[in-house]
Amino acid sequence: MKKFFTSLAVGAAAAAVAAGYPAGAEAQYYKGKTIEFIVGFNAGGTDNAARTIARRLQKYIPGAPKVVVKNMPGGASLKAQNFIFERAKPDGFTLGFNPFQVMAEITQRKGVRFSYPEFTFIAGVKASAFITFARTDIAPGGFKGPQDIKKINKPLTYTGRNPLHSIDVVSTLAFDMLGMKHGYVPGFRGSAAIVTSVEQNETNITGSGAIMWLKHATPRLLNKGLAVPMFQFGIIQPDGSLARDPAFKDVPNFIEYYKQVHGKEPSGQDWEAFQFAQNAMGIANFIVVGPPKMNPEATKILRAAYKKAMADPETIAEAKKAVLFAFKHVGYDRAQKVMNDLRNTPPPIAKYWKERTARQAGAGK
Repeated sequence: MKKFFTSLAVGAAAAAVAAGYPAGAEAQYYKGKTIEFIVGFNAGGTDNAARTIARRLQKYIPGAPKVVVKNMPGGASLKAQNFIFERAKPDGFTLGFNPFQVMAEITQRKGVRFSYPEFTFIAGVKASAFITFARTDIAPGGFKGPQDIKKINKPLTYTGRNPLHSIDVVSTLAFDMLGMKHGYVPGFRGSAAIVTSVEQNETNITGSGAIMWLKHATPRLLNKGLAVPMFQFGIIQPDGSLARDPAFKDVPNFIEYYKQVHGKEPSGQDWEAFQFAQNAMGIANFIVVGPPKMNPEATKILRAAYKKAMADPETIAEAKKAVLFAFKHVGYDRAQKVMNDLRNTPPPIAKYWKERTARQAGAGK
């Protein structure tokens, strides 16, 4: 494996003064040292997000250490996450920045040797909500909204990535609960390939992240009348309620959409499994962690610095330029509930998702 490092340093002495570093022992822990962030992909979405935040991180860490991002692709980030969990020293100099692959742990996916609740949590990074859309020609006269679901007269096929992908997990189950039974077609990689499939009518329903929606689906599908938005998954509030993401303020969230179709809120086994998955995955798109039982001093320093780096105006500006929206910081206190829920996943929920994702994985064979 080729190893390469990208230095993300800024002027050490000037930054230390500007940031107001303490002059005591805390400032000495990282002084003259290097912090590595391990990313489980090469250039792309996760890598870009990691570097966007890391570029400002140094000026908020006492001692002004060098901050470096190292790419370790393999197994859709599982290789990197296993490395942090099993081999990284717990001294606070090696951390991971990777997708929060909740379902991989719940379903005990082959190759997963880590446990999120056992990692040392530093920060969560939340991007915009997911959204779903469908081709307009799946119903006579055009599919326009929830009132047209009962008019659908074509087989539905979902443009899938893989059964454990966060977007696919919630989107496919949401479609099923609405009564939109469909075939799952896995293996699509990248926004362009997914949109092309829908554009060419190979598949006709799918879920999307904000970038794919705004940069690809909107100009190629929506603006040409080939597809319409259906519902978004919203933002989970601290009290557990669901609110619309302002990025899609005119698009109803799933509960609102479901009530328009069925006249009541969702319930039953599917809904319980859906809620568990959404509550767990919805806390963060990416997770910044250290190995188990990491040095408490380093943990404290990094949590504080990461929060400041994400709120830095330059981080916000760069994120908006690259991914259209600023990232939201998720702190330790809020994440702990999710970690406790994962640690105590109800056996029926784990069984449900193992069986469902296994069926979807078989669809590609």
